[in-house]
Amino acid sequence: ALLEKIASVVTPARILEVGCGTGKNLVALRERFPTAHITGVDLSAHMLEIARGKIGGNDSRVSLLQRSYETPVAAGCHDCVVFSYALSMFNPGWERALECAWQDLAPGGWIAVVDFHDSPFGFFKHWMSINHVRMDAHLQPALRERFQKVREERRAAYAGVWRYGLFIGRRASGEI
Repeated sequence: ALLEKIASVVTPARILEVGCGTGKNLVALRERFPTAHITGVDLSAHMLEIARGKIGGNDSRVSLLQRSYETPVAAGCHDCVVFSYALSMFNPGWERALECAWQDLAPGGWIAVVDFHDSPFGFFKHWMSINHVRMDAHLQPALRERFQKVREERRAAYAGVWRYGLFIGRRASGEI
């Protein structure tokens, strides 16, 4: 659903996916935007090896970087930065990741985030925290502060055990 929402507002030439994991979204982004150059960043060498296998060898349109996201990849060069269930796991570090995304985006560039939002169940929030996932509705307010909101949603998942949030926004074109 996130990729369809991205495609409804932009046809990016340079896409950065932060926390790309096993590459599921990289493959889908490549299919959805066949002329785009896509960079996937992940801290895990194992995950990137799986992603490399899914991408299928040497595809010059897709680059993989093993590193943390504490500094920008290519400041001011990306049309779209994507986070899919990654930011809620950057603890600590999600604030710095948002700052890096802002820096990596070209003026007028787009940010697309889908991630865990919250849960009404303390036991579930505790379980997720053991697995390094923060679920206290902290991301969307921070995204609204930094980016111009274009679309924002919250939806229930797994019979209401938790909610996820979707945010699509822009870096103002006049900002440097």
